[in-house]
Amino acid sequence: MSDPGFFEVIESTRAMKRLRKDAVPLALIRRVIDIGTKAPSGVNTQPWEFVVVQDAVKKRWIQRRYLRFASERFGDVVASNRHADTPYARMLRTVMYLAEHLDEVPVLLFVCGHRDWPAAVPVDERIGQAPPPYGSVYPCAQNILLACRALGLGASLTTIHHMFEPELAEYLEVPEDVSLVALLPIGFPKGRFGPVTRIPGQRLTHFDRWGHSEPEEVSAIRRINQNGS
Repeated sequence: MSDPGFFEVIESTRAMKRLRKDAVPLALIRRVIDIGTKAPSGVNTQPWEFVVVQDAVKKRWIQRRYLRFASERFGDVVASNRHADTPYARMLRTVMYLAEHLDEVPVLLFVCGHRDWPAAVPVDERIGQAPPPYGSVYPCAQNILLACRALGLGASLTTIHHMFEPELAEYLEVPEDVSLVALLPIGFPKGRFGPVTRIPGQRLTHFDRWGHSEPEEVSAIRRINQNGS
């Protein structure tokens, strides 16, 4: 297997939702999780843990609930775009394909986070269950997605399981102080990796104040050149 370079990995890491049934070697699962743990975290708390679901019965249990909530959320929109050939319509179809075939995916990897109150929440306002540390857990999940791409594995990040998280946490015997932050279905992809299409960063960048698309010195030079011409 060739080793893609860093920028190629970044620029071709797609959400791969059509995955083959072929088993993923345990060594690869452990490898991508280990890469996930190299992510930064607030004050180096490393608040993540992982649940790897490979058991057929458990995957089927998860899939039935996942499909029900995915259908409630996206079913009507998918139906109205059934014959459309747009990026949005194709994306919706892959979402429902994953929901319908989730139990066939070799690995369902849950990236979990130990709940903790953000420093911005005053102590006297910390009522009920603390949220998970998303700012630390999502970089971990992104590391795993990139590692999957580098190793030729397809993966995507989904959060539809949040719609039945309490039931899911009980089923998987997850402690109450731990949140199932992200679900990453992982397997060998049916499709090919390729360049992703995104809005260029230049169009989304503001310098020193909102709406100013260039550093002041660049704008000044541009004005001088325009006035000089």
